[in-house]
Amino acid sequence: MANLFQEKLRNITLDDVKRIFDWRNQLFIRSKMFNSEEIIWEEHLEWYNSLPNKSDRIAKVFSCNRVDYGVLNVSIINKESGVCEWGFYIGDEHAPKGTGLLLGYTSLNYIFVDLELRKICAQVIESNEISQRFHEKLGFNLDGILRKHIKRDKHYEDVYVYSLFKDEWQRKSKVIKVELEERFK
Repeated sequence: MANLFQEKLRNITLDDVKRIFDWRNQLFIRSKMFNSEEIIWEEHLEWYNSLPNKSDRIAKVFSCNRVDYGVLNVSIINKESGVCEWGFYIGDEHAPKGTGLLLGYTSLNYIFVDLELRKICAQVIESNEISQRFHEKLGFNLDGILRKHIKRDKHYEDVYVYSLFKDEWQRKSKVIKVELEERFK
């Protein structure tokens, strides 16, 4: 795929902090998060400043053809068990169609190959049907539902728990790669 476009995940720098802050506080992003409240600047800076000190958490900026589009968060990294959780978003509302799939493809390869983990877990709130379909498209399996698990907007929502193993991704990634190659011809 490198001949079609140049996608990459890179460390977040101080120059990225304001853009990520603006992305994260957009209604279309935060309405799909567990915490749908606006993040205040001091809280955001605290998050950024804590990144180098966290061995169980990684955050990256996702870019394609030298344009930044989104963020990958890898958390609760347990090297001994080879597992982690992930979260992500495309912050640029005008990103080309398929950019989210490219972020997913690039991120999963990073987690399984570069980080050498064997399993990725995800939690998706009930109202985020787009993310549910996205995880299923990437090959994640629904492991269970935490019923009425979080309170949002004065009501309780279920949380869908997904997982994907490295060998499952190795098979599924071939299909996703072909789709991306077709989409970005």
